[in-house]
Amino acid sequence: MLKSGVAGVLLAAAMATAACTPIAKTASLSAAFDNPPSYPGYEWTRNGKSVRYEELGASAGPSHCGWQSATILTIGWPLGTVSASAAQARFYIRDPKGIMGGSFKDRLIKDAHLPADARATGYKLGSIDLYLSPADQDDDAYLVTSAGAERWPRADPFYACA
Repeated sequence: MLKSGVAGVLLAAAMATAACTPIAKTASLSAAFDNPPSYPGYEWTRNGKSVRYEELGASAGPSHCGWQSATILTIGWPLGTVSASAAQARFYIRDPKGIMGGSFKDRLIKDAHLPADARATGYKLGSIDLYLSPADQDDDAYLVTSAGAERWPRADPFYACA
């Protein structure tokens, strides 16, 4: 019995460790987010250390809604918070196909220019950096690589499908 209990704990630990999807260090924004992984999504780092997806996560929208080609970036708020509920998080949407409705497709800018006050947050996904601008962080988040930047609109309020 002890042997099966230890095996169960080891299996659960292995599954928890593998729950988030790693990404190649050279991934482009399109390579990372045109076909995003399902929840809990990618494993981000902050200042070189892995963070929980409740702090920062990027994953596909729910498949039961048909939203799996959209990426939902969830940021615990204020920045650095490990969110326990949607009230402690902000949601930014990358929906180039317009499957989630609303204005997300029209507000997404795939060839964005960073505002002058935009700053790196310390969050990284391989070679992708998350930037926020104090002037527009209530409306937009910026995903940046050496090849360019995208501006993702915020869902405020965030809504879910049935």
